[in-house]
Amino acid sequence: MNAIEVSNLKKCFRSDKKCIWALKGIDLKIKKGEIFGLLGPNGAGKTTLIYILSTLLLPTSGTARVLGLDIEKGGDEIRKRTGLCFGGSFFYWDMTAREILEYYGRLYGVKNPERKKRIEYLIKNLGISKFSNKYFSDLSTGMRQKVAVAKSLINEPEVLFLDEPTAGLDVEVSIDVRNFIIDMIKERDMTVILTSHSLYEVEEMCRRVAIINRGNIVEEGDISDIKRKLRIPDVIHLYLDRYENIGFLRSIPGVKGVAVTDGVFISVDSGLKRLNSITKALKSRKFRIKDLEIKKASLEDVFLSVIGQRGPRHMLGEIWRENV
Repeated sequence: MNAIEVSNLKKCFRSDKKCIWALKGIDLKIKKGEIFGLLGPNGAGKTTLIYILSTLLLPTSGTARVLGLDIEKGGDEIRKRTGLCFGGSFFYWDMTAREILEYYGRLYGVKNPERKKRIEYLIKNLGISKFSNKYFSDLSTGMRQKVAVAKSLINEPEVLFLDEPTAGLDVEVSIDVRNFIIDMIKERDMTVILTSHSLYEVEEMCRRVAIINRGNIVEEGDISDIKRKLRIPDVIHLYLDRYENIGFLRSIPGVKGVAVTDGVFISVDSGLKRLNSITKALKSRKFRIKDLEIKKASLEDVFLSVIGQRGPRHMLGEIWRENV
């Protein structure tokens, strides 16, 4: 069963009588209970899509359904059953964290004593207890974001939209927020749509992603399937006792490029498959391997490849010609 279905969704913003297309025809299906990653550079259309799915914006054309409800006809019901959290969220400065959660709990129509129970649960499990009676203006950036996450969960949503939920947070707070969200998802079988510039975060939380660029979905599917499809190479990183005359490595089957920077970086079609032949070739020429590491293609490699920007791994073939 799909929690979200989008068909040929378009959105135009008018500027000086010109139409600027933020979305140019999005088709997307997100299954119930999955954590789905939505990636793209700034201005790609990610936030516009989330605004439309959460009923904060109307599309120019096309259709979208959330929990089986049409976004234009079922907005009230969708808002009751969904949550929305942005990075850098702001609330009333002269309200305490507890008052903010009380306020939004009432807005969602959560009755006592259930409302009190949910507030206490969120405050405790997000580590807000010591700061719950402080004004929002006096809270740290990390604590403000925890309040924003708590607010997005006060109605126990079936679908949760997370737009850069850990943006600007330090590592420790990011981990706390991320782990709590993951626990809540497992506990309540929520569907989550996550945007983040932290590709590590997306790769950790999501199995499927869609990459948006200039208003179009340019790649979608399981991260592992996309990696295989794009044939992004692995990299074998070696530290040797010397680095002269190692151009012969390029002739080994499966090797796509070799670069000497901090050690030797060898771009290969399969790290595990090619490691044996590479180490044998080095030892036969009296090279001593001091350390090695196999680096598998990451989501960052996928992202850069799809949007047309090449990272260092994709340039290894060119570096080889220059310095080996």
